[in-house]
Amino acid sequence: MSVAPDPDLEFSFPVDVTSLPVVGRHYAIKADEAARARVAVRLGLKDVGALTASFELMPRAGGLVKVTGAVEAAVTQTCVVTLAPLPAALKEEVEVTFTTFPLKPAPKAKAGKAEDDEEELLALGEEDPPEEALDGVIDLGELAVEYMALGLEPYPRAPGAAFEGSAWAGKGGKSEPESPFAVLAQLKKKEPPKER
Repeated sequence: MSVAPDPDLEFSFPVDVTSLPVVGRHYAIKADEAARARVAVRLGLKDVGALTASFELMPRAGGLVKVTGAVEAAVTQTCVVTLAPLPAALKEEVEVTFTTFPLKPAPKAKAGKAEDDEEELLALGEEDPPEEALDGVIDLGELAVEYMALGLEPYPRAPGAAFEGSAWAGKGGKSEPESPFAVLAQLKKKEPPKER
C-alpha cells in the first residue's frame, strides 16, 4: 500500500511495513535537491550535496520490523573558528528495530528495587527497546536524516584553526586554559606601588 510523504518532514519516504513479505524488502532512496536544501537548513549546514540510503526491512515475530543498512551523505559544514566551508563525506551504519504495536509505558519500579531491576536487565543483555512505527509506517527518509545527523562533527574545525588572542589560547595556538596562578602573578606585577 502506498503512503503519502509527510509534508512536515524535510525528506520523507514513508513505507507501510504491515504487509512486508516474509523475506523482507530492500529500499534504496535518494534525496532530491529541494529535500537536501531543507535538510541543510534543519541541521545548520552550508550545503547537503548528496544524501542516499540503502535499507533492508525484515519482519520479525510479534509485529517487529528490523531495519539495517547505511546512510551516505556529502555535506558542507562551517568551521567554528574561521567560518570557512568544510566539506565532509559521511557514512553511518543503521540497525534499529521498530514495532507496529503501540508502545506500552514502562512499568514503575517498586521502591527499593530500581537498582536490582537495572542490574537484572544488564545481566540479561537487554537490547534497546523498539521504536514505534506509527500506524504501521516507517519513514525511511526521516530515518536517513536522523542517522546522517549522528555522523556530523559537532564542532567542525579547519586543520590548524585555533582561537587566536583568546584567553583560552595557550602556547602554540593550543586551546588550553592559562594557569590561574600565572594570571594572578601578572596582575600583581601590574599593581601600582602602595603609598606610605
